[in-house]
Amino acid sequence: MCVDRAGIVGNDGETHQGIFDLSFFSIIPNLVIMAPKDFKELENMLEYAVNLKKPVVIRYPRGGEGNIKFDIHEPLESGAEEVIKQGEDLSIIAIGKMVTKGVEVANILEKEGYSAEVINARFLKPLNRENLLESMRKTKNVITIEDNILKGGLGSQIEEIIIKEKLEDISFKKYGYPDEFVKHGSTQEIENKYGLSVEKLAKDIEINILKERITV
Repeated sequence: MCVDRAGIVGNDGETHQGIFDLSFFSIIPNLVIMAPKDFKELENMLEYAVNLKKPVVIRYPRGGEGNIKFDIHEPLESGAEEVIKQGEDLSIIAIGKMVTKGVEVANILEKEGYSAEVINARFLKPLNRENLLESMRKTKNVITIEDNILKGGLGSQIEEIIIKEKLEDISFKKYGYPDEFVKHGSTQEIENKYGLSVEKLAKDIEINILKERITV
């Protein structure tokens, strides 16, 4: 199943906002859920899905690619994420088009002296817990970014892992949309309103996670 217009759809209107699919698909057993970071990864996911012989959902947004041109396109394996950028101070786990934002946020934080690791989840279901845990245990500071409601999405999945593994020393925050219907507006206007622009993400992460933890 190919889910078009995932996330915020801008001028398509309020009734077309696609911010619930990661959540409602995630509760269906035996379903593989993927979201690509760019066109090349979408092609790879389509080929992977055809040969997988399982029910698969691939969700992708309205519009084109982001500002970042990715050189990394690792082969798809069940649940395997992709490390886009290595870091020591923060783990940024993003999915779909938000991977681009993750890299842009990491670049801003780097100018402020912070080293952020950017992980392209690729899969919402299944998730490779071990590799994600390795990054989280290393940085101790974890955030997730998704163009979906926070309830039941990528952030909820990562939060479950943190709780189950009893990672009490981890600072964690998830970024996405609240559990409500989002009004009409351009993508930029809506992302600004909900704190999902690159600038607002970087500022919030620095003030509420990195400065607080690193200066203690």
